[in-house]
Amino acid sequence: MQCLTLLNDYYRIDKQVADGDETLFGITLLPDFIAYKGHFPGNPVSPGVCNIQMIKECAEQLTCKRLFLPYIAKCRFSAVITPLTTPQLQLRMRLIKAETAYHLHATLFDDTTTYIAFKGEFTAINND
Repeated sequence: MQCLTLLNDYYRIDKQVADGDETLFGITLLPDFIAYKGHFPGNPVSPGVCNIQMIKECAEQLTCKRLFLPYIAKCRFSAVITPLTTPQLQLRMRLIKAETAYHLHATLFDDTTTYIAFKGEFTAINND
């Protein structure tokens, strides 16, 4: 099975700093991502599904496991993200290991705006 990844096509991780049970990622959106040709030509808007995938991939960086997202408790998109006006973002994550899942609270933001507030649950994919 091939793993979907948007790292280095849609976004780049510039930094990753852990502080207790929180991790802060410095993210750069890459304006040449192919989806922007249709979403929307001349006025690229970052697709919400790509942002959720980015959050998932950053959680995978923390767990060193492939993850599946079976449950989203909250996902609030509060502002438009574009690689032209908001290329530099920060992603703050708190990932807590439970018995059979990982509980994640994440916020995607910059200096002035919170773009996404996310709360969900991931399970590890068995690679046997």
